[in-house]
Amino acid sequence: MTVATRPGSLSAREYLALERDSSEKHVLWDGAVFAMAGGSLRHNLLVAALLRDLGNALVGHSCRPFASDQRVRLPGGARYVYPDATVACPPFEVDPDDDATLLHPTLVAEVLSPSTEAFDRGDKFIAYRAIPSLQHYLVVSQDEPRIEHFVRDEGEAWRLVTLRAEDALVLDKLAITIRVADLYAGLPATPVADR
Repeated sequence: MTVATRPGSLSAREYLALERDSSEKHVLWDGAVFAMAGGSLRHNLLVAALLRDLGNALVGHSCRPFASDQRVRLPGGARYVYPDATVACPPFEVDPDDDATLLHPTLVAEVLSPSTEAFDRGDKFIAYRAIPSLQHYLVVSQDEPRIEHFVRDEGEAWRLVTLRAEDALVLDKLAITIRVADLYAGLPATPVADR
């Protein structure tokens, strides 16, 4: 995560007011506000491919995919994030203080970047696991065809399934399957600057 643009203790209401008036997106994490950097070409292509494949697989389904502009409030404090991709199922519950903020996603996906990988795998994943509705957390590599699929089992246990190009991403809680190779098809080679 980048350096806080507004260190200190900003309340959720102050943050939401700031976001409504801002042309940029920010993360609120325990009172500190962090500006979100743009993604690399590969990052953005992977996010677009993931949203395309999720959208196609969910045709006729009541659940819907949301792009990275969809803000999600995390339980347990003043924490608001913008996942790279989100799937939510009806009823679509929003924050009572902000109708542009989703509360109960079923799936969250993060495409890894060098500047956010530790946060995506660490504190953010811990916070995501506190969302009772969350069933799938996807960590998508930019460097190679690899998806780490964390699935909530019965109870609160999470199981990791690591997928490669030849595998299929089975989202059993959503009753859909996506081929990993399809997500990475046609991507340009990874430039050294993207790593």
